[in-house]
Amino acid sequence: MDLDQKIEKEINEFISEFCEKIGPRPPCSSNETRAAQLFYDKIRNYSNEIMIEKFHTHPQAYKASFRYPMILYILAIIFYWFLPLLSLILITLSCIILFGEVYLVKEVIDFIFPKKYSQNVISKIKPQSQTKNLLIIGSHIDSNWEFPLIRKIRYGFLIVVGLNVLLNVILLIILFLKIVLNVINKGIRFTEFELSMYWIFIGMIPVALTQLFFIISNHPVMGANDNLSGMAVCYVIAKNLNSPENKLKNIEVWINSYGCEEIGSKGSKNFIREHFNEIKKARIINLDMIGYRESPLLIIKSEILGLIKMDQDLIDLVKKSALNNDIDIKLSSSMAYTDSLSFSRKGLSTVSISSKPQSSKEFYYHTRNDVIEKLNLKNLVNTYRICMSLIKDLDK
Repeated sequence: MDLDQKIEKEINEFISEFCEKIGPRPPCSSNETRAAQLFYDKIRNYSNEIMIEKFHTHPQAYKASFRYPMILYILAIIFYWFLPLLSLILITLSCIILFGEVYLVKEVIDFIFPKKYSQNVISKIKPQSQTKNLLIIGSHIDSNWEFPLIRKIRYGFLIVVGLNVLLNVILLIILFLKIVLNVINKGIRFTEFELSMYWIFIGMIPVALTQLFFIISNHPVMGANDNLSGMAVCYVIAKNLNSPENKLKNIEVWINSYGCEEIGSKGSKNFIREHFNEIKKARIINLDMIGYRESPLLIIKSEILGLIKMDQDLIDLVKKSALNNDIDIKLSSSMAYTDSLSFSRKGLSTVSISSKPQSSKEFYYHTRNDVIEKLNLKNLVNTYRICMSLIKDLDK
């Protein structure tokens, strides 16, 4: 058995063990806690220091951020003619939640929901001499609840969400103009247009109801790709850094796994708050959803539709390591986010390695079909090789 086959076997065994012993790991659940403890138990013998750090968050805000705007949108339509100012307030709140919580991943309505606890696992592997560089390689522990719309209509899910965002914005603009024109006694000139738009808003209520009731369920998914794939590679890196030929000389490596990534990267945000002074000069690589079939590995250069940029120097280092190992890797942007979002917003050097579905049939993100049988283990082995090559280059 060659090295790649050995690594693939270890990765497969790791993911199989978590699927069989733990199963789905929704944010702040007992299964997420058990998964953190199992990861801790598996890597503690390969760590010089290891800890589980607890933090609190408000997980119910995540589902509400998809659902509440739809309720507010429908109420704004109901009160449109009778109480336009109330309608404006309602649709403004809807847009704030949509853009704040869903698009910008900010904690807009979290405070109104009860606290629950999650945890990060932080493992430190020290060099034989004084630390000259710090590299953090992370993944996330939790899996999401199922998105039935993704399972049923795949990419059509994006159309539903996009339409609802567009309708909310248009309704906000029209209500604002309506009130301004009424104040200056010009409302009569606006009536014919707004009546036409109002019937469009009425006609689109089923789209809002679709998002309200079917966008996200209460059934958590296995998350073999998202993100046991990243955790497995983190594990084999920690294990193999302890072999004599891979002992670190100058670089310190932290192997982390964060809780509650699926509901807004809560774990990585807490990790930054607790350790900012230690990590402000670190390079940080996040491994997330790296096992899609038929997909090349991807270096995520930006997130949230290009709004958040990753560190170009680290992108170049990852790309160089891939090329040196004859591994196909491409640059890509992500419309969503990984834990790198948290680090980039704080000005830290970070990038994510990921993969994407290449066809609608492979679009099983956040569905019950995210199981080990669908993984491309070669991608996971190649991610391991890239990370180990990068570590050795930095250690010289």
